[in-house]
Amino acid sequence: MTEQSKSGFWMMHVTKWKDSGLSQTAYCREHQLRLSTFTYWRGKEAKKTPKLIPLSVSPRSTDETVVVTLPGNAKIHLRESTLERTLPMVLHLLREQPEC
Repeated sequence: MTEQSKSGFWMMHVTKWKDSGLSQTAYCREHQLRLSTFTYWRGKEAKKTPKLIPLSVSPRSTDETVVVTLPGNAKIHLRESTLERTLPMVLHLLREQPEC
């Protein structure tokens, strides 16, 4: 089996598992898969999937400050004039943080 077909095989099972509602152990047992191998490929798939961070940006204010509200109600105050340069850096740093 080529690496590409192996990856496709496991990604298909990861997708089916997510839709199944079963635990990983039950899914692997039902499909006669090794749990450790399934877990390995599930981890690879998770690293490929970009994490989306919900946020909201407040309307423009008179002092030219934009407030970005992150999950957990954390707020970042950014000057509108630096928003285009700063916000992508902030989002990149947040994506790099491990999930809690």
